[in-house]
Amino acid sequence: MTGDHGLSIMKPPRTTARIHFRAVLVAAGIALVTAACSSGGSSNVSTNATGWAGGSGASPGSTGASLATDAAGLGLYDGKSDSAGIETAASWLGGPSSIRYAMDFIDATDWSHISNPWQLGQWKGTPYTMIWGVPMLPCGVSSTQCATNVADYDLVAQGGADGYYKTLAQNLISAGFGSSYIRLGWEFNASWMGWSVCNQAGSGLTSWADDFVPAFRNIVTSMRSVSGANFKFIWNPIVTSAASCPNGNLEKFYPGDKYVDVVSLDVYDEVGQQTSNSARWSDLVNGVNGGQWTSVVPSAIGGQSFKGYGLTWLAAFGKEHNKEVSLPEWGLFPKSNEAGGGDDAYFVTQMADWIKANATGPAIFWNYGDGTLPLDIPNYTSGGTPDASAAFKAAFSTGG
Repeated sequence: MTGDHGLSIMKPPRTTARIHFRAVLVAAGIALVTAACSSGGSSNVSTNATGWAGGSGASPGSTGASLATDAAGLGLYDGKSDSAGIETAASWLGGPSSIRYAMDFIDATDWSHISNPWQLGQWKGTPYTMIWGVPMLPCGVSSTQCATNVADYDLVAQGGADGYYKTLAQNLISAGFGSSYIRLGWEFNASWMGWSVCNQAGSGLTSWADDFVPAFRNIVTSMRSVSGANFKFIWNPIVTSAASCPNGNLEKFYPGDKYVDVVSLDVYDEVGQQTSNSARWSDLVNGVNGGQWTSVVPSAIGGQSFKGYGLTWLAAFGKEHNKEVSLPEWGLFPKSNEAGGGDDAYFVTQMADWIKANATGPAIFWNYGDGTLPLDIPNYTSGGTPDASAAFKAAFSTGG
């Protein structure tokens, strides 16, 4: 749906979501060395489709994913707040079982919009398990990219907003979404969300950063307390190749195993400066930017050290905490935007391999545009991405 409820407003454009990390680098006085622009890795796509059905055998709508490798499945976000386009994509991939998840974002205008989402009726009867992006506090507008209302953040952290989240849970359950994934406070380690823990300059933590963990815990406890609740809560920073700030170590902001069902990262094909496809992929795996730098370094896990909070760290962290591992957002960036990879079949193929080896929770491809590049899917979306789209279909087709 467009107009007043347009998701281009509700979800911050990907074009604006990377400016802040560069500010961090400038503030830190980091000298970035530009790598060669030559393509690393061929854009040729193997014709050997894997036949990956994306799952453990659970039917669409099921949230009963095990922790075995390749146990969850693929999802799409397209900004349309209904299933029609995603069903077209599923047919393109070979059939209904090729896609298991859909995602939408709850309007952040005020507590009324948060507790009683307008989209619920539009998703009624969907064949997909839903992932809901749930704002941690109102923004005064539908977008979650806003200045932080500290009084509201304090209210949530102190338990004063529990009633709103209980009402949200009741409404989700009544609409048939009691087994949804709840994506709470996503990309909190950046500086563009109303609940961000990094300040706008990217130079350090906000004065209200300590609100994040108690707020997260209170929301989870409130929503779980409602009869019929079977939600799974996603803890969702963004890869530190894209955003970080000094003292913003993610371990400080982990609410605890009691409150988290799924650990995740958002990962896009960009690291802030021109480099080869293979070098950019390596940076995303390691959680560093194109200059091999990030402002925070993770704690070692089982003797394994990490350069930054990237895909290698995520896999290890999920295993350590025995949680589902998810990618609530992954997608393509144009070369003109933060030096993205453009029509990058190499990125898609590498991501698909990583997902199949490590992701035990939803892997949601951002097929919306709005600063990113959607796939070329007949009668659905067109992003000028023939190579990446062919790679995607080869990787995720069910062969139907």
